[in-house]
Amino acid sequence: MSSFIVLVWLSGIAVHDRRTGRIPNSAVWPGVLAPVAMAAHDPAILASAGVAAVPYVVAAVAGLGGGGDIKLAFALGGLLADPAVALLVILLAAILGAAGHALARSRGPRPHAPALVAAAICGLALT
Repeated sequence: MSSFIVLVWLSGIAVHDRRTGRIPNSAVWPGVLAPVAMAAHDPAILASAGVAAVPYVVAAVAGLGGGGDIKLAFALGGLLADPAVALLVILLAAILGAAGHALARSRGPRPHAPALVAAAICGLALT
């Protein structure tokens, strides 16, 4: 049942980002707080969240991403709870995002949450 709830949550975020180009804070903050709350129980959760978020922080500093992507990556990294898998998920999200840009009919900014969510679902299947 919890897997279903996570899939619904992630799907909602991806669809909203695809439609509006924004990830709502109200949807992502619970996922951000969860790894922080679980850090005392398992430090790998917080480490995985940080590993997943760092590339998005770098992208945001370069003007290539936003805060919603950082928060979503942090939440998904914590959900994966494995820094190596988190890195693989971020790599897969980059590949999926690049493929989406290449196949898009319109040029310009494209939402990244759908690629990140799809990659995270693949990563969750590995764990």
